[in-house]
Order: sequence, then structure tokens, then C-alpha cells
Amino acid sequence: MMNTKKLILGIFLLISFAVVLILIFMPIFGDGKNGLQFADDFFNSLSKGSSNYMDDMRKLSQRFVGTPFAVEINMDTANQAKRTEVLFNQAGAQVGVTDTKLKISGDLGKVLLKSVDDSDLLFHNQGEKLQATYNFGGREVVRTWWESLSKVDAALTKQKAFKHAKAISDVQARAIEPAYNFYGIIPMNVSDRAGMLIFMLVFYVAYTLWFGYGIFELFEGMGLGMGKPHAKKEV
Repeated sequence: MMNTKKLILGIFLLISFAVVLILIFMPIFGDGKNGLQFADDFFNSLSKGSSNYMDDMRKLSQRFVGTPFAVEINMDTANQAKRTEVLFNQAGAQVGVTDTKLKISGDLGKVLLKSVDDSDLLFHNQGEKLQATYNFGGREVVRTWWESLSKVDAALTKQKAFKHAKAISDVQARAIEPAYNFYGIIPMNVSDRAGMLIFMLVFYVAYTLWFGYGIFELFEGMGLGMGKPHAKKEV
């Protein structure tokens, strides 16, 4: 049996849901962004704010200052090899290059410290400083650090220098990768934006229920709701 009150409520909920959805997709949330872009940037900023382990990675690198290493690695291209030479030279290492092959020796701690310092600059969106130092893009500097240190990690693992290799992988995961992935994003702390975070999480749950109740009330109003089955009377 049709229930007019529930039918009107269901229609109202679905129409208002659609109106809000249209507003979400409109570029009215600052800098020409729609609601989804704003939310994506907001959560990326919070993620970046909680991913700053640069100081921890400096402390880790400092423990390896005075630790010598010597490896031979093979980069994928001659251009990569040349850029790797520039990076390791800046870190005080000695590098010999033949096409794509490099022989590198130096102080592991100083190399890791340099990679963390460069990553820190990119993490704080100062790629132009890396450009001025190395004469190629800031993100490419950090990417080259990641690629070359991966090769050094593999070489040290073959030498059974597992502690040294682990330090490299930690620096890659907690300094180099966040710097590269979050470049251009402004970091924010959760504690500073707790109000907005709570609002967005509550809105997400409420908006999902909004649609669900709209459908439920619509079908109830049309007489298609779930009800208790009538017991059959025996003759």
C-alpha cells in the first residue's frame, strides 16, 4: 500500500542528495577546485604533515659517518650515470664512470646525509635550490638518489653488509620517497586541522546514509518495503 508521507520524504532526500552532489562537483572550493579535488588535496596535506621523518633519517645517517664503502653499480643509461656521479661527488665520494658503469667509494654516512638533505629541500617544495646546485630538476635529483641508492643497496647486500643496506632502504622509504611523492603539496598537521578533519569524516558517513535512507523511504512510500509476512489461516 502506498504511503504518501514516506514517498514525499524519499523524493526530498534524493533530490537534496543530488543538489549537494552537483555542488560538490562545482569549482567553488577555492582556486577553481571542486569538492573532490579539495578533499584530495586536504588529505594529501595531512599525509605529508605526518610523513616528515627527515630528522630521524639524519640521526640514522649520522651513525654511519666514518663507515667506508666501495661498490660497482650499473645504471640504466649514460645520462643516469652522469647524474649519479654529480650527486655522489657532492657527497664527498670518489666516482669513476665508464658509460653506464660506476665505481663508487666513500663515507656511507656522508652520502646518506646528503641524500636526506636534498630530500628535505624537495619535501619543503624548494626544488629550485636543487636545480641551482645540480643543474637539473629538483625531482630528478631526488629520483636519481633513489635509483642510484637502490643499486648501492643491492651491491652492499651482495657484500653481506646487511646493516649498511638496511640503512639505505630506510632512508629511501622515509626520506627520499615522501619527498618525491609529496612534492608541491603544502604539509599540514592533523592537530591544526582537527575540526575540518572531523567535519569531513562525519559528512562522508552522513552523506552515505542520506542516499540510503532516501532510497529506503522512496520504496517504502511506494509500498515496496519489507514487512512481516502474514500468517496463513488454516481452514
